[in-house]
Amino acid sequence: MGGEPPCQAFGKASAVFVGTVTGIRTATRPQPRNQEELEALRRAEDALRRAENDFTPRTFTFSVELGFLGVDGTEVEVATGWGGGDCGYDFKSGKRYLVYAYRSTQGNRLATSICSRTKPYETADEDIKFLGTLPSLSAGVTIYGEVKRQLHSVKSGDARTVGSVADVSLVVDGADQRREVRTDAQGRYRVSGLRPGKYKVTLSLPEELMVHRPEQEVTITDRGCASINYFVTDNGRISGRVFDAEGLPVPKILMSLIDVDGQDIELDYSKLERADEDGRYSFTAVPPGRYLLAVNVTRFPQPDDPTNAYPRTYYPGVAQASQASIISLGGGEKLTERDLRLPQRRSPSVINGTVMWADGTPVAKAGISFRDVTYHDPRLNHGAQTDELGRFTINSYEGQTLIIEARSNRPYVANPRNEPMERTEALRITLAKASEVVKIVITKLR
Repeated sequence: MGGEPPCQAFGKASAVFVGTVTGIRTATRPQPRNQEELEALRRAEDALRRAENDFTPRTFTFSVELGFLGVDGTEVEVATGWGGGDCGYDFKSGKRYLVYAYRSTQGNRLATSICSRTKPYETADEDIKFLGTLPSLSAGVTIYGEVKRQLHSVKSGDARTVGSVADVSLVVDGADQRREVRTDAQGRYRVSGLRPGKYKVTLSLPEELMVHRPEQEVTITDRGCASINYFVTDNGRISGRVFDAEGLPVPKILMSLIDVDGQDIELDYSKLERADEDGRYSFTAVPPGRYLLAVNVTRFPQPDDPTNAYPRTYYPGVAQASQASIISLGGGEKLTERDLRLPQRRSPSVINGTVMWADGTPVAKAGISFRDVTYHDPRLNHGAQTDELGRFTINSYEGQTLIIEARSNRPYVANPRNEPMERTEALRITLAKASEVVKIVITKLR
């Protein structure tokens, strides 16, 4: 929290001062009587926070001892949150603080939080030393930073820094000034002597590298600084088209790119991209490695996804991972025309089900849980609900195997005696017809 250097915190702040807390004014917070009222209060506070860019129900009054920025009188008010989850700063009455405050966009109030460099005065030596040099500093601001290289793991989603990027261009534009600079051998850059104001920093990269936010903006107060860093990745690219058994393009298919060196290619995470209307797909920002390209391998399939209409298939068009062609990709390499041929499309199959009590009466509004276990790997559960007559429908495809469960419509009650719960045995069904009819009976099961 507040790990930036003092010049950067000063450069972003609206007010900086040393002062002692002399008073507090707290907005009345309703006391929720139940979980529903608590959730409603949280939603209202979230809406206010989004509307005003802050939610600051406590306002502290300070007697100002030293004013470095944005403080004209001897007294100032600073708002903050309750503390804890909303990042409010827990000021103590009568205690002396160094405060970095920021003006809210809607309420035009000064506010601070635990994410700033605000701190008790006795721990602010580094800040006070910098702030004491302000009168001797030349007018102007500095923008500096680093361009670092990261390696992202497709199988885990993790990223690690593996070095820096030298000799790439950055343009600093704003306050009627434009400067271009290149990174040094350690990937660092610095631009000084800029007028205070708002700036846009743009990073330019060769096509073999990419960054998700090439443009960043910052507003800097005179004699302050701002650090803008970039984390770039290898821009490996793999593209092609998806065709059906007749050679026609297949639109909107979800493609999976799988690290072949993972522990389990069907359980590890994969990189996902969806083909367009013409069956064209394109993976970007792929790190160097060896990959399998597949359809219907994602761990979190949605029941209405058009991809479900096709059996699991690996590039270039085989059913087993052991038969697939491995795609080897170098750092920043671009591979095209990796076309995938799908087998015959599955025919739709509709499950028409009914949930009943043991005496044969329907269970209205029963909860339905189902998941696809065709390929025996763990997948996400999906939910549905029966109508007033206990009926439900699941749209699927022939050849899929689903596990379906139902639970009672009665409200959940804590069960300290571990008594049997009202639910069903799991029903496993492999779809073989255009329409399947199932009946599920709720009994008391542990």
